[in-house]
Amino acid sequence: MRLGRKIICTLTLGLGIGQAESAASLTVLVYNHANVPGAKLLEAEAFAARSYRAAGIELTWVECAASESDTGRFRACELANDGRGLFLRIIPERMVAGIRRSRQTDNVFGIALVFDAFVLYPRVLEMARVWGVPEYLILGRTMAHELGHLLLGPDSHAASGLMRPQFGWRDLSPASGQFLFDPQQAKRLAMFSHRWQK
Repeated sequence: MRLGRKIICTLTLGLGIGQAESAASLTVLVYNHANVPGAKLLEAEAFAARSYRAAGIELTWVECAASESDTGRFRACELANDGRGLFLRIIPERMVAGIRRSRQTDNVFGIALVFDAFVLYPRVLEMARVWGVPEYLILGRTMAHELGHLLLGPDSHAASGLMRPQFGWRDLSPASGQFLFDPQQAKRLAMFSHRWQK
């Protein structure tokens, strides 16, 4: 796989966001199979949450057990899993084969499949090195993008903003606005998130 100067795509089956009239909240259950260091994961979650906050949605991140042996340490996940949470799995490359749906997954950072969003962490690390940017920017953007697909369904890529299927290092700057949902998607997401809570 050549990451070099390639612009990386994100494959997903749905996504998007915009402006909301009143705040809603969504819970994200995070499974850190790739053992991302805690401080780096917190930075990425904070960056991803900015995309949703701009659309009037607050995300609550709940760490979950990445293996059966860890289950006892993550009771908060059990309590938060009421059937309405979003599932985010940060995975190492070796786990990609288990979710591979097409050849298009070769050059992506993330994949969204019905109920689960996956982030391929080694690819995030490699591109952060190539572009010379902090990994939390790519990790957080990918997390936000794939969660958006879970909420908004298929064919939800956009011409600009967070739901663009391809992005470059310049798009990671907060000044670019490319980490935000476009206005139409923001409205759709806000309406859906209120229904999701009921």
